[in-house]
Amino acid sequence: MPVKIRRSGQQQRPLTYEHYERLFVEFSERVEKMLLRSLYVLLAGLLISQILLQFPAVRKEITRVDPLEGVPYVRHGEE
Repeated sequence: MPVKIRRSGQQQRPLTYEHYERLFVEFSERVEKMLLRSLYVLLAGLLISQILLQFPAVRKEITRVDPLEGVPYVRHGEE
C-alpha cells in the first residue's frame, strides 16, 4: 500500500515504501553529518578551554572560583 504525501504546488503522487525509505536514509545521513560536526566543534572547544585553564593568568580571568579556594599548599622545600 503506497503512502500518499501532499506537497504544495505539486501533483499528488503515491510514494512507495522503497522511495520513502530512500528519502529517510538521505535525511538521516544529513542529520548524522550535522551531529558529528557539532560533536567535533564541542570537543575542540572543550580541549581548548582545558588547555587555557592550565595557565594561571588565563585561569584568573576565566574563573571566579579560583580566588575563593584559599591559600595554595606549598611544600616545605619549595619556599
